[in-house]
Amino acid sequence: MKKIALLISIPFIAVIGAVLVLVLLVNPNEFKPLITEQVEAQTGRQLTIDGDIEWRFFPSIGFSIGKMALSNPEGFVEPNLVSFDNAILDLNVRPLFQQEVSIGLITLDGASFTLHTLKNGVTNLDGLVAKKETSTVENNNPTAPAEETDVNPEASSATSTEFNGWKVSLQGIALTNAEVLIQDDKAGSKIHFSDMNLSLSQFIPGQWAKLNFDLKGDLGKQKVALKGKTELNIAETLDDASFKNVEFNASYADAVNKFNDITFTIDQFSFDKWANLVLKVKGKANNLEVNSNSTFALYVPKALDLIKIKEFTSTNNVKGKGIPNEDVTAVIGFNSSFALNKSFLKIDKLALSAVDTDFTGKLSVQLNDIPKVRFDLRSPSIDVDALLATLPKDESSKTVDSTTSTKASSTPVKEVEPDLSALKTLDVAGSIIIDKFKANNAKMQNVTSVFSVNRGVLKLTKFHSDLYSGGIDMTATLDARKSVPTYSVKQTIKGVKVAPLLTDVMGESLVEGTGNIAINASGKSLKPTALKQNLKGKVSINFADGAVNGINIPLLIRTTYAKIKGEKVKGSEEAEKTDFSALTADFYLANGNATTKNIKMVSPLLRIHGEGSAHYVNETANMLIKTSIVGTLKGQGGKDIDDLKDVTIPIRVTGSWTNPKYKLEFDDVMKQKAQKEIDRGIEKLEEKYGDKIKDEKVKDAANKLLKGLFN
Repeated sequence: MKKIALLISIPFIAVIGAVLVLVLLVNPNEFKPLITEQVEAQTGRQLTIDGDIEWRFFPSIGFSIGKMALSNPEGFVEPNLVSFDNAILDLNVRPLFQQEVSIGLITLDGASFTLHTLKNGVTNLDGLVAKKETSTVENNNPTAPAEETDVNPEASSATSTEFNGWKVSLQGIALTNAEVLIQDDKAGSKIHFSDMNLSLSQFIPGQWAKLNFDLKGDLGKQKVALKGKTELNIAETLDDASFKNVEFNASYADAVNKFNDITFTIDQFSFDKWANLVLKVKGKANNLEVNSNSTFALYVPKALDLIKIKEFTSTNNVKGKGIPNEDVTAVIGFNSSFALNKSFLKIDKLALSAVDTDFTGKLSVQLNDIPKVRFDLRSPSIDVDALLATLPKDESSKTVDSTTSTKASSTPVKEVEPDLSALKTLDVAGSIIIDKFKANNAKMQNVTSVFSVNRGVLKLTKFHSDLYSGGIDMTATLDARKSVPTYSVKQTIKGVKVAPLLTDVMGESLVEGTGNIAINASGKSLKPTALKQNLKGKVSINFADGAVNGINIPLLIRTTYAKIKGEKVKGSEEAEKTDFSALTADFYLANGNATTKNIKMVSPLLRIHGEGSAHYVNETANMLIKTSIVGTLKGQGGKDIDDLKDVTIPIRVTGSWTNPKYKLEFDDVMKQKAQKEIDRGIEKLEEKYGDKIKDEKVKDAANKLLKGLFN
């Protein structure tokens, strides 16, 4: 037994003896000059070791190093690239006899790392790798190729995954009080992470290890904090990894946003398997209370070629002033896939819901220099009026001090072009279909719009909607590539019942009938006044079987004529409208005016021709409507005024569009009437007296009499 005990104790005695020899005869501090010299030779940087390198024997053999720093070149924000206050490395000796490398706890305290990029693009990492010296060719021929070195490709490709039968284990890693500074003078950004702590429990490839970390970040105007824990399993071959029980907690704050409760969890993640994820966000954004809850399943293949997400559901509640009902819940769901090798994102089964509005569809994004976005969306119903009704009333409409109001109204507001520069960074195209749509109380059905935005040019290639028994079709283009945008619009309205449309939109109908309208217009500038002034083009209208409300032309003629004749005018129960079988006109748009010379209205009683202009900057009109009586206009008591037949009766329309004024210019009517009576009298005289009455003096006298009556 004594011999056996002696044989067993020999290895331990040898190890203890070796350790004693190592400690007594080898002083690690003697290697400090050699270490610093080699580091400077390889990197060009100065390595400073302020503390002593000391041996450690408990709980395992190892060593510790005090303060150490690797310098930066001159001109950078910090003197050191990396530094730390203390580092400890332990190594268990006994497992070495079983071909096991058992590393103890690695502790790094007070570590600091700086990455600084100057305005010229130079970083403090440049030059760290020593440049290989170019070998000199023996024949001194500068054009001769360098001599090739015989390299064993198998040896050069060896990685740390090859252990040659050795097993490696790590008791853990502890990183405390670390900080990282990332500053980019070229981009004008600065990020500082501080209070960084990390701990890794005993680590053995193929087994689960616990990882915990926390840090704080200062991104200039943004402040972040992150704390997390997980369990990880690195494969023995070091080419695969799994995670479980992942939980991250974060906070974010800036000048207007503050989120103190952000959590992200993963049940278990492995390549080629589905993982369940949950993201919760709670906080304030622009004085709005935000509460978001998202869940989805994630699939990441080991080949990293096609990442998939399924059953993504995100419920987002926002509360506060300025939003519909001060409480909105939006829900989004989809399935998606992202091809990493093609940089292509595809989203299917897209569903959006918010404020009684639903959308379904699909979306794709090709990541280029300008992302290429394509989509197709559909909604069963959108009620813009209902949405606007839920918005809070504009507080600016409240009564203000009269002096302040007068002063504000006297100060003209400077009009500027809207900023459309964002359109230059878009490549978006798609279609939107809405089964039922309501806006400004106008009701549309089967709305289809197809449009695109490509590098500053917006095109509405198709817009169609069923509208009040008719339809509307439109195309449009907006070119925002220059500082002053240009635009063009073509629109056709066919077979629309005008009365119910105008009644729904305006509360009353100025015109009745079935309407056809064609618009072909273009212009430049989107400033409100300039838009109207620069608008040019043509608008054609063609209404059938309707009426113009607000004026009864036959009644206006009868009553005015009766007043002139001195007859008593009685009240009338006739409607204030003028019926027509056809109403047509062409308006030409230019310089803020819509001018026309061919307003035509046909009715059983009247023939109307009009001309004039409508100023669409000031929204005023100046029209002359010339009316000819072709039927019988019966007055009160059955009397008629057929003696005005074939006389052109002018009606002047002036004033604002919302409150037009109608005036019958009867002086001209009476001149025509008197002229007809004189002509009729002369004809009778000619019949009685023959050629004698044809004397020009008689006609001149008649004309002077006519002028004297009306001048």
